[in-house]
Amino acid sequence: MQPLLQDLRYGLRILWKSPGFTAVAVLTLALGIGANTAIFSIVNGVLLRPLPFANPGQLISIGGFDTRRAPAIPNQAVSYPDFADVRARNHSFTDVAAYLDNEYTLTGAGPSLHVNAEFVSASLFHLLGIQPVLGRGFLASEDEPGHLVAALSDEFWRRHFNGDTTVVGRPVNLNGRTYTIIGVMPAGFQFPVRTQARDIWLTFSRLAMTDDPKDTPMTAQRGNESLRVVARLKPGVALDQANADLSSIARALAAEYNSHAGLGARYHLEDLVGDTRTPLLVLFGAVGLVLLIACANVANLLLARASGRGREIAIRAALGASRGRVIRQLVAESLALSLAGAVVGIAAASSTLTAILNLYPSNLPRAQEVNIDSRVMLFTVGLAIATGIIFGLAPAMQVSKPNLSEAMREGGRSGTASRGHNRLRSGLVVAQTALGVTLLIGAGLLIRSFNRLSHADLGFNPAHVLTASFDLSETRYNPDQQDRFVQELFNRIRALPGVTAAAGAIPLPLNDDHFVISFNLLDHPVPEANEPSSGFYDVAPGFFETMQIPLVRGRTFDGRDQRNSAPVMIVTQEFARKYFPNEDPIGKRVKIGAGDGVARASYKTREIVGVVGDIRNSDLVKPAAAAYYVPLPQLMWGPPTLTIRTQGDPNNITGEIRKILASMDPDAPLYDVRTMEDYLALDLGRARFQSVLLGLFAGIALLLTAVGLYGVMSFTVVQRTSEIGIRMALGANKKDVLRMILARSFSMTGLGLLVGILGAFALTRLLSSLLYEVGPADPLTFVAVALILGTVSLLASYVPAWRAAKVDPMVALRYE
Repeated sequence: MQPLLQDLRYGLRILWKSPGFTAVAVLTLALGIGANTAIFSIVNGVLLRPLPFANPGQLISIGGFDTRRAPAIPNQAVSYPDFADVRARNHSFTDVAAYLDNEYTLTGAGPSLHVNAEFVSASLFHLLGIQPVLGRGFLASEDEPGHLVAALSDEFWRRHFNGDTTVVGRPVNLNGRTYTIIGVMPAGFQFPVRTQARDIWLTFSRLAMTDDPKDTPMTAQRGNESLRVVARLKPGVALDQANADLSSIARALAAEYNSHAGLGARYHLEDLVGDTRTPLLVLFGAVGLVLLIACANVANLLLARASGRGREIAIRAALGASRGRVIRQLVAESLALSLAGAVVGIAAASSTLTAILNLYPSNLPRAQEVNIDSRVMLFTVGLAIATGIIFGLAPAMQVSKPNLSEAMREGGRSGTASRGHNRLRSGLVVAQTALGVTLLIGAGLLIRSFNRLSHADLGFNPAHVLTASFDLSETRYNPDQQDRFVQELFNRIRALPGVTAAAGAIPLPLNDDHFVISFNLLDHPVPEANEPSSGFYDVAPGFFETMQIPLVRGRTFDGRDQRNSAPVMIVTQEFARKYFPNEDPIGKRVKIGAGDGVARASYKTREIVGVVGDIRNSDLVKPAAAAYYVPLPQLMWGPPTLTIRTQGDPNNITGEIRKILASMDPDAPLYDVRTMEDYLALDLGRARFQSVLLGLFAGIALLLTAVGLYGVMSFTVVQRTSEIGIRMALGANKKDVLRMILARSFSMTGLGLLVGILGAFALTRLLSSLLYEVGPADPLTFVAVALILGTVSLLASYVPAWRAAKVDPMVALRYE
């Protein structure tokens, strides 16, 4: 250790004497190391850090999939009866719990307040190994009807109840119903682990109750697949065994209930990060390439610098220093450079991490856990050490075996400007060019894909549309009263200046909520077990006009479609093509939600009165799927999300809508106010994040490649000054010299381009899942990258070549 410290101290003194070289090398390395630190901190926080629960590696997510379709990763929701059967019949889990997002309005304690709630089965907290800091957890009996209890988050308890330790046992009013507070959860606890924190947790007791005797409670609807399920593996049980167990349960349920739902599991962390994993790993690989390019640049700088240290190394060798001792000293200097680059890189990563995260939309999983912690610091230090060895060892091996007779000559150069050095420098330029080409092609593909995606046909016009949500008391408003309230609200909003249309929907297009409900075609029915299912929307009259969804055939919903009028529905073009090929769907009758218990019996059979254009939901990469609509007055599930089209900026009417709603019901606050373009930006966010960052890294790589090429060509001109003088003395003109230098440059970049393109053909296959309407071998992207690289190569080489062409032959001949 002591000799290494001595070498480091000596290396620092040597570097201090060359401030220009040291600054360029440190900044070059800081770019690569800083980018790696920033991206690794995101990868660590999102993908690698264990979940903050007991034994998180045993937590799995259970989901359903349709056995009539190709099996997919089981990340779909399941019904409450299926969840209950899995909990009762499995042999693989110590416990199973379910959860479901919801929104509530808290009243009776000051101004009404919107809260983010989570329905959870009573066993959830025990499964996670979490205990309340005040009060108790849920009891198993509290999943049954009539047990309305609530647990508060620490942050909500402190914010709304001022941290009052006597809060346990108090009543709290949510949507007009009284719940009893039974506990306060620990600080920092959140479940589900998402960007939007939960304020309050409730049991499934409320969902086991109905206000209308004709309705089926959600906990009895086997076809209502809306729950997420988490379980804990028994010790010694592998995921494959759990999946086999779930498959057996699914087969038994299919036989008993004529269902077509399959069951499967994956680790909960994988389910949580979902499609985020691949983009982050691609970016992590990209910054690794940037660092390799930076290493190649610094290695070339070291080789160029070594040409001036030939006599020093030769003297040390003549005085008895072994080659290994010289190599160790030179590598120590490289380590000093890389550690200095790491310090600057960490500072840069710390200052830019927030900006990088802001490029991603607000739905990045576990974003709050991203920071530069001890694991990130250890990664950066290890990376700096590896980097110092990588870029320092090859130059050290080259310059550690000098030609003593040449090096000891006063002014001698050939000892350090050997063919081996030249080959290494050229090879480094070829390597960094190839890596840069691969990055540029990957970035080009993602940028083209993002451009295509951002111009994809949504099927509706999101411009100038404001959306907002509100709740109504469950005890003060029955479905008829909700219907009247909503219609009156629409009428008042439509009367506002600048409003051209207003309606509402459950769910909202581009939202993460998806309703899929089965149906049966009465003209050619199928057995219940084989019933198809499709996207479902419950919309108010005027919705299609507000969203500017085109009417293809028939009519849209209007004043004829009231609560007690004939049940009707509207289908999309894809629905009509899929289920009524070569037929006119108008007038056909469809039975909705058979066996699901999700719709009132008197409204299950509906007549198709219109066909509208297809629309896309939150996954813009996928084509528009079949879907159907029913009129909100005929199926009043609750207040819809408002959709309001305006002539100007839709945000300008937010205040007026709040006033209207407050005048109609002071206990119904407006919340989640955003434009449809905000939803679109959220859906485009991941594609924007990966294309912007990869484009930025590719730009850095291109800059480093240009700098490296410029440095090598400048050194080549200096090295070949005598040769150039001889050529010019023998009759070569400036154009000949210019052509000779540029040919040398293009030979290196051409080889790098060829290697990079071959590598890109292999590596861009990894991007296939991230691309939209752009192939991984897109010829336009490859040609564009070749042209960009050729232009940069020309610019980087022209100045050294121009200097060479201006050499005075007499001066050049005296150069040695």
